[in-house]
Amino acid sequence: MKADLQEIQFEVQQQGMLVDALRRQIYAGTMLPEASELWEMLQQAELRLADLLEKQRELESYANKGVILNTRRDAPTTMGPDTTGLDISVRLRMERIPTGIVHLLDTSQNPLVSYEIENVSSQTKRLRLTSYIEGYSASAVSTVEIARRDKVQVVQLPTFFPDRIRQITELTRATLHVQVDDLDGAQELHKTEPIWLLARDSAYLSVQDPATGNFVDLTRYLAAWVTPHTEEVMEILRVAADHHPEFMLAGYQGDEKFVENQVRAIYDALQARKITYINSIICFGQGQGEYMQRIRLPGESLKTRSANCIDGTVLFASLLEAASINPGLVLVPGHAFLAWQTQRGGQWDYLETTMVSTFGFDDAQNTGRNLAKRYQAMSNLSKSVSFFRLLPLAEMRSIYGITPLE
Repeated sequence: MKADLQEIQFEVQQQGMLVDALRRQIYAGTMLPEASELWEMLQQAELRLADLLEKQRELESYANKGVILNTRRDAPTTMGPDTTGLDISVRLRMERIPTGIVHLLDTSQNPLVSYEIENVSSQTKRLRLTSYIEGYSASAVSTVEIARRDKVQVVQLPTFFPDRIRQITELTRATLHVQVDDLDGAQELHKTEPIWLLARDSAYLSVQDPATGNFVDLTRYLAAWVTPHTEEVMEILRVAADHHPEFMLAGYQGDEKFVENQVRAIYDALQARKITYINSIICFGQGQGEYMQRIRLPGESLKTRSANCIDGTVLFASLLEAASINPGLVLVPGHAFLAWQTQRGGQWDYLETTMVSTFGFDDAQNTGRNLAKRYQAMSNLSKSVSFFRLLPLAEMRSIYGITPLE
């Protein structure tokens, strides 16, 4: 079994390199739809990689992964159940913490640690469970009462100090503290575990839960990088109004052509600003199947006049949202582009934002439409992977409560 897993892991690595090379060829430059042979090669390579990753997940075992503290009889500890009357397992559920969005995460869905505790004594136990990141968070505290021979499960995600995590601009090592106190006795279990804090502008699209091996989808939190109210965004919006045939931006107070002309005006305003496309695709993260991306906030992209595909997409989405047009973020393997509703609650249209420095609006719109069509068709060929993800900003805001980072 171990040999099979190593073989699959090697195949995943090799196939990932092939897919990465094909993506770079497709997304470098014009991405002309007539390059059908290259598109066909990429499609087959993407499907093959998806199959290999699925096989890898089936072979991996996670029975003992993520364990921070274990007092069971078969565990190497001096404070086992014979001493404490408690059978405790504490697991790490997030090895790398996305500091930019950690304040938006739901504890029940994205905990930092989880506790599984069984009372093997003859008396009821009252416990205080505590976890915190030294120097970066407050303490998460839970008090539980466990009847004899009963079990409980508890999850925690400490609240981070905004001023501290705002200073994290590069991958940073930190220390997690986990503590279990018996409120009726003298026993105390205290364990530390090293973890990573991601830079504030690092976004995980998918991350693996070390305790279960399951992948947790975090793509919806890209909506946090859409920041419609910053000074830099509003400045471009004012300029964009001058590019509109009616010299105004008024959301959906008109027909589809009126709305499209607003998107065109925003495109022209950014083109006049000479935003340069930087060819860096969404890449593999720390582990296979984990996708991580450094994302510039729109204000930074405007200041530096440069953006890659995801930078440009959240920049355009910020401008559309500020203009009261409902944008969407489209994610396909290794790439991102813009969508917008042509009318409130209506159909979606698409735009390839990386073409803003070299092509006109019509070319960028046609390319976006072709990309959407290709990847929607590819999604129909795979049972395990969605190759086309559309994240409507209005839904991210209203249903999931994802607010802008700025």
